[in-house]
Amino acid sequence: MFAGFSIGAAIGGIVAAALIPTFGWRSVFVVGGLCPLLLVPVLLRALPESIRFLALRGGRDREVGAVLARLAPSAPGLDTASFVVNEPKLSGLPVAHLFTENRTATTLLLWVVFFMSLLDLYLLSNWLPTVLNDLGVSISAAAAIGAVLQIGGVIGTFTLGRFVDRFSFGALAITFFCAAIGVAAIGMLGHSASLVTLAIFAAGFCIVGGQISSNALTATYYPTAIRSTGVGWALGIGRIGSIIGPLVGGYMLARHVDNQTLFLVAAVPALIASAAGLVLAMMKRPGTAN
Repeated sequence: MFAGFSIGAAIGGIVAAALIPTFGWRSVFVVGGLCPLLLVPVLLRALPESIRFLALRGGRDREVGAVLARLAPSAPGLDTASFVVNEPKLSGLPVAHLFTENRTATTLLLWVVFFMSLLDLYLLSNWLPTVLNDLGVSISAAAAIGAVLQIGGVIGTFTLGRFVDRFSFGALAITFFCAAIGVAAIGMLGHSASLVTLAIFAAGFCIVGGQISSNALTATYYPTAIRSTGVGWALGIGRIGSIIGPLVGGYMLARHVDNQTLFLVAAVPALIASAAGLVLAMMKRPGTAN
């Protein structure tokens, strides 16, 4: 599902490039605002509610049965069955529960992963075309090479899902470590367009794929009652990183930092995310604290 993020990012750039010359920059915001609004009635009608959420609420057995009947039409007795989720209903402020029942350390480490991951992602997304253009690549070619970041992200999302399902936070730690190598390689291979394109693909594969994996792991970690709260807060903290990342890149470019140093610095957040993922993996081993 989250592959749609990267696909949309890549298509959005193509659409914007076609709209702006003919209709001006405002057209990007008009189209970008209307498309989600047109989806609202479709989502309201066609998107089913979470089965676990409905069962946890109670009194929604008929709705749960209807959703399950779509998934398993041959299953008997779904229209008369009762559905129960073995999770407590949590009262009070939802965000407070992110720090109860030994969840504090995990919550803070997830925030570190999201912050560093999105800082790196938006630094690269915003400044890669500019850096490539400064290296002598044409604007159109720089935009095309920059789009490889998102293409790598789409493939990384599909590929890493199976490994994250099996190895959880351990796979996440390795992914972000490889991301750091890929980001650093962009600055070191700037003399070759083909090699730097390969490095950008690898960086996108690991950073975007790692971020999507982080979303999934966060959703599975928290109980149903605070799942949206847990993912929402992690993404919110991450969005602070997405603001800081382009500012850091802009500051370094304004100070005429050489490209090799720029991308070595950009590799540091991925290393920090990898370290946080490694600690999470160690915490989740059998017999360790939650």
